[in-house]
Amino acid sequence: MFYAYKLIGSFIIPPGLLCLVIAFFSFLLFRAGGKKKLSAAMLLLALSIWFMSTPVGSNLITGGLERRYENSLPVTEKPVAFLVLAGGSNYDMRGREIIPSVYSLERIYSAVTAADPAKDLLIFSGGNVYGFNRKAEAKIMEDCALRMGWKGRIMTETSSRTTGENMLYAGKMLSESYFQDIVIVTNAFHMPRSMLRAHSVFKGKNLFSLSGGSETHPGFRGLPDIFPDAHHFHLSCMGIKEWTGILAFRIQK
Repeated sequence: MFYAYKLIGSFIIPPGLLCLVIAFFSFLLFRAGGKKKLSAAMLLLALSIWFMSTPVGSNLITGGLERRYENSLPVTEKPVAFLVLAGGSNYDMRGREIIPSVYSLERIYSAVTAADPAKDLLIFSGGNVYGFNRKAEAKIMEDCALRMGWKGRIMTETSSRTTGENMLYAGKMLSESYFQDIVIVTNAFHMPRSMLRAHSVFKGKNLFSLSGGSETHPGFRGLPDIFPDAHHFHLSCMGIKEWTGILAFRIQK
């Protein structure tokens, strides 16, 4: 009964509902005759959206990215630089940016709990991406880290708008520094693209990766893993974005 409740619920709201609507119109076109190719294309679209919206689909699309890099930290008594990449901001009822997004909060927490405030440096990297906000994302992240209790050194890079710029501008900040070990802090699905960019900028440095937990599950757990929902559709879209960014970087290189 519970599974039936969840299955019905997954198909009466998007994206499940969207899959049913597209499939229904595909059936009408097929019955009308003469538009079988269009009908087949619409059915394929419905199946694609359904697949992307399931835990199985998001794992196949995004899971490989999340499990490519394991968390690693340098074993050293020397100072370490933790480069924390911005992941957006959330807003209050008036549209004022007041707190890092969920993705940014995960990154900040990972850095604050892993770094040693007595010797390590946190670098928050992220600007006012579209120019809509009054504060750069890095500044909002800095405020959050201080509220989390961070007592160590902080630097903010407030000009970057892309992952490539995160690395480029942070690289300039660290070019004359004595930091040999740099930890890239971002979400697991974003780590492969970030590390590609980092290796192209931080030449001669020791690079490490740090992220929170994976959002996809590597195995099939049962019938609910084929139920569509908006969260896994979002994860699949994020994965496609990351794969596209990786491909674009390799082509440009």
